[in-house]
Amino acid sequence: METAFMKPDNEVCYNTRKSRLYNRTRRGLLAHVRKGVYVPSNLTDKFMIACNAVENGCLVYHSALEYYALHTQSFNWLYVHSTTPFRTFEHLNEIYLFKPVSYLINPHIDLSNENYPVRVTSLSQTIIDCIRHIDLAGGLEELMKALDWIGIDKLDEAEMIQCLDIATSKSVYQRAGYLLSIYKDQIGLSDNFFIHCKERAGNNVSYLSPDEDCDAYDKYWKICVPKTIKHQKEYELY
Repeated sequence: METAFMKPDNEVCYNTRKSRLYNRTRRGLLAHVRKGVYVPSNLTDKFMIACNAVENGCLVYHSALEYYALHTQSFNWLYVHSTTPFRTFEHLNEIYLFKPVSYLINPHIDLSNENYPVRVTSLSQTIIDCIRHIDLAGGLEELMKALDWIGIDKLDEAEMIQCLDIATSKSVYQRAGYLLSIYKDQIGLSDNFFIHCKERAGNNVSYLSPDEDCDAYDKYWKICVPKTIKHQKEYELY
């Protein structure tokens, strides 16, 4: 792998490495991405840079949706999970932001370029993460477009339940139950999924998205939602 992290064992090694990196950068062979990190100057894939310019990088939230081609908006910033916090940095007009997730379940690893693997949260975790943090999904409309484009049997129901149980948020169960029930048949979720959500949902009123105008109420899920999507849902008792 050509990615260069400057973490030498001693001062002599540090100076030698630093000199070599400087010379290669001056000759246009390497590009300086952030402090102590260099990549080949011809590496321009933002997903590869995101996952290899930080420790154990992994695409999350809207950046994961974008990787799976489930997006309508393309931003010039990427949300990246890492096992080591990092400062926001910019490279080739793309901004890389540290957005850690509390768990990774079966992350997808793209080895189309073995030197620069791309790690991304599984599609199932991505959807639950985005329901949990709709703002980081690009907003409610963006998330609903993603759900509309997911084909049947593309989501792992057991994995989604596992993600919800780790999050242990009653309001997330409410949001997931309500929002995914709109696409229940389309994405192939069973009644058991919604029973699980209902049994663990809170009794307090929740909001689908604080950033949206929630001017309608779903009695079954005890959740306030925008009128613009309420008509899409036919209520069922699971």
